[in-house]
Amino acid sequence: MNIKETGTQFQSIDGNFGDIQSINFPIEGKIDFNFALPEPFMERKAIPTTLLNAVFISNGFLIFKDYFIDFLKNFSIDEYQTWKIKVHYKNNVLTDYSLFNISYPKQRELIDFKNSSFYLGKFSDHKHVGEDINISDYDNYLSTLEVLKNSKDSFLKQKKVILDLRFVKVDMFKLWIDPLGGFYVSEELKTSIEEQRFTGMAFREVTEMDKRIEVVY
Repeated sequence: MNIKETGTQFQSIDGNFGDIQSINFPIEGKIDFNFALPEPFMERKAIPTTLLNAVFISNGFLIFKDYFIDFLKNFSIDEYQTWKIKVHYKNNVLTDYSLFNISYPKQRELIDFKNSSFYLGKFSDHKHVGEDINISDYDNYLSTLEVLKNSKDSFLKQKKVILDLRFVKVDMFKLWIDPLGGFYVSEELKTSIEEQRFTGMAFREVTEMDKRIEVVY
């Protein structure tokens, strides 16, 4: 985080949580039900930025200034939803922020499960490397998670995850599978964001994120 830009490392660590932590939101698909929206309380030294960091809101959502969401309409973005929220800043309430979510993450299309490598790990020992697990595709990945969800000491881990970006046609997309969970932008969108000097965000190359990630361009 650029402290000169954000004012503090964590701009919001508290607030009215609403339902943001109490509902199991779908990992893919539109959120088609009402829920109590969060209201972040900004820290005293924090500076309102284009992208706001609220630590109690999961990284499946982002908080953007409304003008940035308008800016995104100039680019090809996967289907998304927004919800207007209130942000408490000093003695004021900012009403120009929205909660942002991309509805359909692209792991089915972009992760080469067949050539990635998975194994069974343990909750009790993060260094444990157990049996290798072959995953053929995204549906097989989900079914494997379902089988393992009741296991007390086994979960699916990754030795190598192959991300195939050869045919991506959008400027912004989302993934949820570890270690790829997060939001991704094209070089064109990154450059435009930097030229417009939007604040509160920085970018890393995919291959710099985690040594387990292998990218095909």
